[in-house]
Amino acid sequence: MTDRDLRTNPYALPGAEQPRVGLYTVGGCSLYAEVRGAGPPILLIGASSDDAEMFRPIAERLNGFTVVSYDRRGTLRSDRDGWPCDSARHADDAAELIAALGLTDLGGSGVDVFGASAGGIVAVQLALRHPRLVRRVFAFEPGYLLYSATGTAMRRRVTASVDRHLDANPGDWTGAMGAASLGLLDDPPGLDWYGERGRALAENFISDDIPATGELADLDALAASGVELRFSYGSASQPAFRDIAMALSRRAPDRIEGAGHIAFHTPELFADYLRLRCG
Repeated sequence: MTDRDLRTNPYALPGAEQPRVGLYTVGGCSLYAEVRGAGPPILLIGASSDDAEMFRPIAERLNGFTVVSYDRRGTLRSDRDGWPCDSARHADDAAELIAALGLTDLGGSGVDVFGASAGGIVAVQLALRHPRLVRRVFAFEPGYLLYSATGTAMRRRVTASVDRHLDANPGDWTGAMGAASLGLLDDPPGLDWYGERGRALAENFISDDIPATGELADLDALAASGVELRFSYGSASQPAFRDIAMALSRRAPDRIEGAGHIAFHTPELFADYLRLRCG
């Protein structure tokens, strides 16, 4: 699916600066990336079933920063070589992208990284595997479902629903995504654009994002990390994500008032949060 196949992003800012677009070879794969603005660098990492366009409204609202968003390996405008893969591979891709863009030269002490949902898992792995590149990580509701009893039960229901659907309908990724969503991926009224784009990435959700929810973080390494790691959850999200943030955090996690699990549904809230934390 191309951009021309979809309506305009409902939260795009009219007259916003156009991004500097490029393809960057990392780990034998070509990644599509967009760079906006100037100033201290912030890297935005979404799930495999999110692309740079979905995070465009957050990026456009972060004036005063160099903001990078990209399509992860296997996602839309990036290559599929070596995909599906685990969060460690995605984190290594992010590290190579940071180097290719020269972001550490802008940040001096490293890059600030925001990761949401399964992208939060990649952001945590980036901090653990490449700490010299990272200044701070802001992980919003990382999908480590096994750190919560309700999250573990959620994962069990999701995987069972997906398996049943694909057994009966092989290759029907869109139907499997619908069976797996459990209400988490529903779009508020007027934001069905995101659902349309998400359904174009249904295979990514099934083959990459869901497996990531079964990963575990190295809690000892997290506790010993020199990278500032801040976990957060939305007041409108399911309690499992609050529990996960509390289990992983060395301090009380941040509560983002009014936010649900899908960060780009409320771009103003997340742009404000990042301006506060990165300023």
